[in-house]
Amino acid sequence: MREVEQMPFVRITPGMRKTAYDFSKAIIVGNNQYDRMAPAYAKGETARNLVRINRTYMGKLAELCFAAYLRQSDICPDTDGMFEIYEGQDQVDAFDFNLPDGRTIDIKAAVFQNHHNLVVPIDQFQNSPKDFYVGVKFKCALTQNNYTLLDPSSFDVAEIKGYCTYEDLRGRDTVHLGEFPCKAYPLGRLRNIDDLIKLFES
Repeated sequence: MREVEQMPFVRITPGMRKTAYDFSKAIIVGNNQYDRMAPAYAKGETARNLVRINRTYMGKLAELCFAAYLRQSDICPDTDGMFEIYEGQDQVDAFDFNLPDGRTIDIKAAVFQNHHNLVVPIDQFQNSPKDFYVGVKFKCALTQNNYTLLDPSSFDVAEIKGYCTYEDLRGRDTVHLGEFPCKAYPLGRLRNIDDLIKLFES
């Protein structure tokens, strides 16, 4: 597996930020997201909901960035369902990108400065596995993993760091990086994203 030599960048527009944030508020205010994560620093319902909104926002913004990168590569992704809200907390935001042959791609966001891995929570990996996982890294000024301090309007650039396969992750140990057990893969060792893009063209 070779390292990505030149990272593709995506410029984040105000419209992308607004679309992602409006979705995130709607899904959390409507109590329609599985509440997996309860960080110790989120004291009280207000802080907890802010964490949930900002986490959801960054995940959805990462999906929008990957869709924009595909369009930059002259690929028109099917984004139907990207903003569908499922009723009930037992449901999750289940949007995937799909290759022409039906294989699935999940997008994972790395937000803070000390985020150096593509991370898939173990329950997702076991219960809803995907064929490929793409790592999107944001430029964030925060050095601590505190989503209550995150400014949604501050993100204007994302890097598409690369991708790994289900098999790549399956072969790695399950680890605990702070809040939940997960499969993790170093962003700097991901496969070249161009190789995944070629699969859209085949």
